[in-house]
Amino acid sequence: MNIYQKLQKVGEGTYGVVYKAKDQSGRIIALKKIKLEHEVEGIPASALREIAFLKELQHPHIIRLVGF
Repeated sequence: MNIYQKLQKVGEGTYGVVYKAKDQSGRIIALKKIKLEHEVEGIPASALREIAFLKELQHPHIIRLVGF
């Protein structure tokens, strides 16, 4: 089930690719796909740290984490 429509690629880095996307309600979001090709033991620690920080932060200039 695909609930996001990718609109365009925003950027790509060592750990993932970020897309501008739209959710089912029409809200524009940033969607990050984490690269797992170099990991043999699951989710990279850097991704877990990023998720933990985003869960805690609330600021108008920082994107809000949704889906967790």
